[in-house]
Amino acid sequence: MIIVADTSALLAAFDPEDQYSDAAAEVMQTETLHISPLVMTELDHLVRRDHGFDHAIRVSSLLIDDFQSGVHQLAQISPDDFALAHRVRSDYLGLELDLADTVGVALAAKYRTNRIFTLDQRDFRAIKPLTPAFGHFEILPIDLQ
Repeated sequence: MIIVADTSALLAAFDPEDQYSDAAAEVMQTETLHISPLVMTELDHLVRRDHGFDHAIRVSSLLIDDFQSGVHQLAQISPDDFALAHRVRSDYLGLELDLADTVGVALAAKYRTNRIFTLDQRDFRAIKPLTPAFGHFEILPIDLQ
């Protein structure tokens, strides 16, 4: 089943000091992730801020190589996906969700999956998947442990 990636788990996979680094890296090595351009932008910003420009370049290079080789997929986002993401933000105003997260929810609906690669339990435990077949999101790597 398709897995939609969020920034937090990708960040952990590329940070050996993160407590979830090994588990996140294992998911990246064994699964095909669908990563939105918004997540790529957010990841680049956070890696650069926390680890410097050189590390951000290395992370981007690795992910671009993975996209080009088909290991992971760069998700395509349509205007309808953005509209759905905006609706999710509006439905969960109290969570003050960012656009990258709600685009991930919209992509999960588009791909008919409930599997999200994230460490953001607060948001993804509160949000219900938009696909009626799923009652909750499966949060990887946390739900694998």
